Formats: sequence, C-alpha cells, structure tokens
Amino acid sequence: MKRRIFIFFLVFIAVNLNCLQDGVSDTWKYLNQTPPGKTAQLFAPDIIKHLAHSSLTFTPDGKEIYWSTVSKQNETRKIYYIKYENDRWSKPNVAPFSGDYHDDHPFISNDGQKLYFASKRPKTLDEKEENDIWILNKTEQGWGELAPIDKLIGYWTPSVTKNGTIYFLDIKIGYKGNCGIFRAESKNGEYSTPEFLPEQINQKDSQDWCPFIAPDESYLIFSSDREGGYGSGDLYICFRDESGKWKKSINMGQSINSEKQERFPGVSPDGKYLFFTRWFDSPNLHDLYWIDAGIIHILKDNQNK
Repeated sequence: MKRRIFIFFLVFIAVNLNCLQDGVSDTWKYLNQTPPGKTAQLFAPDIIKHLAHSSLTFTPDGKEIYWSTVSKQNETRKIYYIKYENDRWSKPNVAPFSGDYHDDHPFISNDGQKLYFASKRPKTLDEKEENDIWILNKTEQGWGELAPIDKLIGYWTPSVTKNGTIYFLDIKIGYKGNCGIFRAESKNGEYSTPEFLPEQINQKDSQDWCPFIAPDESYLIFSSDREGGYGSGDLYICFRDESGKWKKSINMGQSINSEKQERFPGVSPDGKYLFFTRWFDSPNLHDLYWIDAGIIHILKDNQNK
C-alpha cells in the first residue's frame, strides 16, 4: 500500500513539474507580454511608442518579429525587428535591408523562407522611386538579396497563403481613394493576372484596404470605412464557403473596433492572437493591439447559425 502511494506521489510530482516547465518555457513568447482575452489590449507600448504602421510578422519559431514604423517627424518609414537569443529579447533594431527608403508592412511566409514588404525604393539607380512589393529569400546567413516582385503585383500590404497566393492593395484600380484589394495565384514561380476581389470585399462607396489572408485562405480580414461601422475605419472579416465563394463581410465588433480607425490586421503563426493598429491621437500615430483570435471562430459560428 505504501509503495503504491509512493509511486502515485512520484507520478504526481513529475506531471506537475512538466506542466510548470511547459508554462515557464512559453513566457518568452510575444516579448513577455501578458496574453489578452476577449477584449483588445495594447501590445508592448514601451516598444511600439505609438509608431506602429503594420501588424507584427513572425518567423515560424516565434523568435524573430518584424514590423514597420512611422515617425513623429514624418521621416522615412522603417522596418524594425527584435530577436530572441540567449534567453532574452534584443532591443529593436532597424532591419539590415531597411532605412534608406519608405519601407512598410513586412510579411514572413508560412515556412519562413520569404519576407515580403512594400517599399518606395527605385528598382534600378536610373528609375524613380515608386511603391512596389519586394521579396527577400532566407539563406543560412540571414535574409538574402532584395528583388522586386512580379510587375503585375502592385503597391502595398502583401499577405500570402501557404501555397503562395498573394493578397495585396493597389491604388491604380479601385473605388474610394482608388483603393482595391487584389488576389493573385502563384504557379510555377509566376503570378496569375491579379483578380479584383468581389463586392463582398471591395465596395463602391468605401475604402477597403490592408488585407490579411488566412494561411489556408479560409477568411480575409481587412479595414473598411463602409457604412454601419463604429468609426473612420473598422476591421471586417469575410469567410469563404466550401465552394470557395466569399460570404458577406462581417464587422468584427466593439471588442476590436472603436470610433478611431483600426487597420493592419495580422494573426500570429500559432493562430492564437489577432494583432491590429488603432489611431492614437492622429492619423500619423498608431498603437498596436492584440486580442484572442478565438473571436474569429465565434464570428464564423454566428454567421453559420
């Protein structure tokens, strides 16, 4: 009897030690910030400092985080990164490929092998500066040489699925502000002709922009100032049905949206958290927020009822 009790005690201690170790091992994630619940919370305000101009994008292991910033002096937008090494997070640094031109909205592919971002840099020394999307490929030494994306793919806020389909903003064709959200499939290293997304997403009397596409392309989150919102721009989500058709877009509600503008959505690689920006006190200053991504599943279930 005593032996059984002793064995049970050892098992109990081992299980609880494992649980404790698992909990401790996760504390480094997300810059040691306390995870949010069902209401959006500020993310790392001492690091972001009202200067966020994108969501966060992560390497698959979560140990490198990239984002873009504005400046209170309206200087060049830059991409920053922070890295977890030797059991601690580094200080934020300007990414090695950024700093000389307007660089914006980094996005790391699901496998961690590509980094996309928008930039106003010229393609060659002889060309003028203009907004395009650029790509960096991962190497053993870090990020490799820069290259502009396919000339058909334009402008801003790239977001990419597991199979390489890219969603992005273009201002050459669209509705309000000439903004429009587009989609292009990647086949054999080339992109298809971009598709202007349907009226469930692009509406004639609204500015629809800043897309984030789910890795499996099951939903799209974007910012819009369409009628019926809470402020000057809210986050909406649009789900696809089993046939691939887009359903009606849904306002993501007061736990996310406010009288101020919300934009730049992004979901963490583990699918646990939704990140987005909100105006601080002017269109030039933005705070970064995060919320439990379970809200996505709640909205989907409510729409299917």
